[in-house]
Amino acid sequence: MMSQLPRAWLDELNDECALVTDPDGRAAVLSEMAKAAHLRREVDSDQLCEMLEFAESARLYGLNEHEDMYATGLFRHHEPLPEWGNQMIKGVGKVPPAEG
Repeated sequence: MMSQLPRAWLDELNDECALVTDPDGRAAVLSEMAKAAHLRREVDSDQLCEMLEFAESARLYGLNEHEDMYATGLFRHHEPLPEWGNQMIKGVGKVPPAEG
């Protein structure tokens, strides 16, 4: 089955680095490539179905690997960024007296 799929699509499927760094984006690319191959009649409906299932499986693989990288400490933990308008700026000096 895999030998009958387009070579360019298989190369994208096997790009593990891209799958781990952007699982959703890569799955979208794989899905679009599969649909385009079907429109060009390079693959039949059964092959298209298999390709879309592989794309979703690759997305789940990438998400799992990404999660494992965080769990093992490959990425440093950082505090979440403050929401817009809620940033606290600490300063030094005296607070001016209130008028009134």
